[in-house]
Amino acid sequence: MTSKALAIDTSNSAVSFKVKKLLFLTIAGTLTDFSGEITFDSDDLDQAKIDVSVGASTIDTGSSKRDEHLRSKDFFHVNEYPKIKFQSTSIKSHAQAYHAIGKLSMLGVEREVSIPFSFDQGRFKGAFSLNRLDYKLGEKFPAFFIGKNIQISIDCKIKN
Repeated sequence: MTSKALAIDTSNSAVSFKVKKLLFLTIAGTLTDFSGEITFDSDDLDQAKIDVSVGASTIDTGSSKRDEHLRSKDFFHVNEYPKIKFQSTSIKSHAQAYHAIGKLSMLGVEREVSIPFSFDQGRFKGAFSLNRLDYKLGEKFPAFFIGKNIQISIDCKIKN
């Protein structure tokens, strides 16, 4: 089987996140505006690549007031940085799962990350954490107010 570009089913895909607030509350939300290209064949990982972006303005925590604040300069600054992007440099197999190693770009900052994921029945699922301060995300808010570590979950459905 040869590697081929897979189309993302954007209506059934999302990035979700969780972060602590005031040390004991958990804020959860999603981002849903996917675009990009995934080339994947488990038998040909050398040719595999992931090049996707998510619209930062689609952030939804269930509170319109909080969402507007998250879209502002204090956090995602969506007017200047409308997309969060990931571009893989390699895909590796590890036990029953895979790791996508690549560059995550947000707020003009690019850092290498490794995202463990599975691929089953046309769906990519992965999870990782990042330090929001590495990306200058909400940097004026101390860690006791908003936790530094953000737990990210990815659920990406491929069109049939």
